[in-house]
Amino acid sequence: MKYAFVSGGAGGIAGAIIRELDRRGEWTVFATYHRKPLTELQEECSDRVIPVQLDITSQESCDAAAEKVKEYTDTLDVLCNFAGVHTMASLVEGDPVPTLEWIINTNCLGMARVTKAMFPLLKGGQSRIINCSSECGWMQPQPFNSPYAISKFAVEAYTIGLRRELAFLDIPVIKIQPGSFESGMHGEATDGYTKLAESTTHYKDVLAIMKPLMSIAMSHPHPMEKVVNTTMKAIYSKHPRINYRTGTDLYLAVIDPIPGKIMDYGYKVFMDVGAKVMRKLGKLD
Repeated sequence: MKYAFVSGGAGGIAGAIIRELDRRGEWTVFATYHRKPLTELQEECSDRVIPVQLDITSQESCDAAAEKVKEYTDTLDVLCNFAGVHTMASLVEGDPVPTLEWIINTNCLGMARVTKAMFPLLKGGQSRIINCSSECGWMQPQPFNSPYAISKFAVEAYTIGLRRELAFLDIPVIKIQPGSFESGMHGEATDGYTKLAESTTHYKDVLAIMKPLMSIAMSHPHPMEKVVNTTMKAIYSKHPRINYRTGTDLYLAVIDPIPGKIMDYGYKVFMDVGAKVMRKLGKLD
C-alpha cells in the first residue's frame, strides 16, 4: 500500500485527484478539510480515504495532521499541496494589505507549513512532493487578479528553492501549473469581482468593460480529468519533470510574451475603445 497526503481535499482539483488515487486501489489517501466535512467525497470513495482536519494557516494544526498520519504510516510516498484560495481585488482601493496577507498566508505559507510538518515522513528515493501553482504563477499578472498572482509567484519561488534543497536528499519536488478548471475558485473569483465592482470609485468603467471577458473565460473551464491525468504523470513517473503545465488559457499564453510596456499600452487602448463602444450602446453611464 502507498500513502498520499492531499491538502485541499474539499476543493475541486484536490477532490478529483483523491478520487482517482482511490479508484486505483493501491493508495491510502489522507484527505484534508477545514470547516466543511468531506461527506460527499467519503460517500463516493472507499475507507482508504481518511479525512484529516487541517487549517493550513496554523502550524499547530499542520503538526497535528502529521501526528494523525503517523497513526497509519511512517512514510508518505506523495505529498500533494493543493489547498488554495482565490480572489480579485484592487492593489490601491480599500485596504489591500489584509487581502494580500490572507492570500499569501494561505497559498504560499500554508504550503510551507504543511511541508514542514510532513517532512519527517518523507524518505529519499521513495517520496516526492507535488505543489500546485497556477498559470498565474508564470504569466504577467492581469489587472485586479494581482493578489492571486502574487501568491502564486511566491509559490513558484518557494517550490524552486525547495526542489533544489531537497535534491540533496533525493526527494523530487514537482510543480503543477493548471489553467482554468471546474473548481470552487471560479466562485471565489466571481465573488471578489462583484465586491470590487460594487465598491470601486476609480474603476467602474474598466470593470464593466472587463466583465464580459471574464464571463467568457469563466464559462469555458477545462475538464477536470485533464489536470488529474497530468498529476498522475507527476505521481507515477520514474523520472518526473520539474514542471507540468495543463489547461493553459490560450489567449493569455498568446499575449504573455508581449513586452510589459506594450501590454500596458494595449490595456489602456482597449479600455478607452471599449468605453466608447459601450457608451454608444448605452451600457455605460
